[in-house]
Amino acid sequence: MKRILSLLIACALVLGLCACTESPVSTQPEAQETVFQAGFGRADMTPDFSVGLSGYDNAETRRSTGVKDRIYMTCVALSDGKETILLITADVLGLNNALIERIRTPVHLGTGVPIENIFVGATHTHSAPDFSIDDAAQMQFMQLFYDAANKASSAAMEDLAPAKLQATTTELPDLTFVRHYLMNDGTYYGSNFGSTRSGFKAHATEKDAQMVLIKLDRAEKDILLMNWQAHPARASQIGYNYISADFIGAARSTLESYTGMHFAYFTGASGNQNQDSLILEEKHGLSWQQYGERLAQEAISAMNNLVDLPSTEIKTVSLKYDAQIDHSWDYMIAEAFEIHNMWKADGWDAAAKKCREYNFSSVYQSRAIRQRASKPKTERMLVAAFRVGPIGFTAGTYEMFSDHSRYVKEHSPYDINFIITGNAGYISSEAAYDYRSYEADTGMYARGVGEDLAKEYVRLLESLQ
Repeated sequence: MKRILSLLIACALVLGLCACTESPVSTQPEAQETVFQAGFGRADMTPDFSVGLSGYDNAETRRSTGVKDRIYMTCVALSDGKETILLITADVLGLNNALIERIRTPVHLGTGVPIENIFVGATHTHSAPDFSIDDAAQMQFMQLFYDAANKASSAAMEDLAPAKLQATTTELPDLTFVRHYLMNDGTYYGSNFGSTRSGFKAHATEKDAQMVLIKLDRAEKDILLMNWQAHPARASQIGYNYISADFIGAARSTLESYTGMHFAYFTGASGNQNQDSLILEEKHGLSWQQYGERLAQEAISAMNNLVDLPSTEIKTVSLKYDAQIDHSWDYMIAEAFEIHNMWKADGWDAAAKKCREYNFSSVYQSRAIRQRASKPKTERMLVAAFRVGPIGFTAGTYEMFSDHSRYVKEHSPYDINFIITGNAGYISSEAAYDYRSYEADTGMYARGVGEDLAKEYVRLLESLQ
């Protein structure tokens, strides 16, 4: 009995000593595996009332009379467990810094996502409500617009679920074209879409024909992001007064109905690129609806080449860039007012004749000169870059040229690059200023800004490694 009692006491002492000894395993917090998540949200912002349409300087008279297809605010939320970002894309012509900030602030307050992690782009349809005029219908649409941003972002956050990151790229050279041309006589023609001029020899610069696809593979409903650079303008011929998302809407409905996925479209470098060519042998003969359907079909085919990406870490960086405003035409301000007033009073043809007399490239240049003259020397714009795993992203407010997107992609440290644009105004390449392209003459920004911004994007992307 004494022996048993001694053993029991010894065991108690050992157990007590163990209880008093700090165990390094028990006191360390358990390592939590970070789970990559993705969520999707969309809100309809199609007005059921007549509203001025954007894309041309006649929103006061070009009023909507119906709806061809509905326009949306779309949001994709991504989280790596530490950082959360929101990628928002709106079916409107363009969003400047002020409009983007008016989206980001309430979205930040509603979702808790940091303002600097909210990136906003526009699909650049020319058949959406215009932001430049101030009337009751436009104010009513603005409320729809901001409400849609809040609804889409909140829905995306609520929809966050574990996801697998996949991506691929494909080249579609027969579906996008540079709209600047070298003529048979050796001169250059910096056209806007719709010209009937003949004698085209070749495109003035190289195009960016790359489609980037990112798939977020989830247990429930997958999400597909498309980055494509072609200028939507077919559905918005002057006089065509129906609201439409242009070929983006056709691509969205086709792809979603065929695959059952969510779809988000982000316009890339479309500043000098169209979905059609003025060179006869390059014409694909597709209507804008057929063009969107073709993009969807190409995306479905390219998804066979999707590659799993094991890294999903999210990092962001941004800066405020002071872009130089082009004031080189300020000395022609009186002539610009004369042409603009003649356009309003006597029509386009009379104003165009006066443009030739004053060596203006178009009536639209007279509008640009009037707008630029009232601007300061520089305009501050948001320039941002981020990465999701091994994919590099850039985000900005202007219409990037293919020259600049190609530079970014060629010098980026990432193999896959996804460009998000707000499309709030052209920033032309150096060459376009030399031959006075439509965009160089009507944009806000000075020669060299585009090249400088492309270099800034590369520096930002490099800083994320």
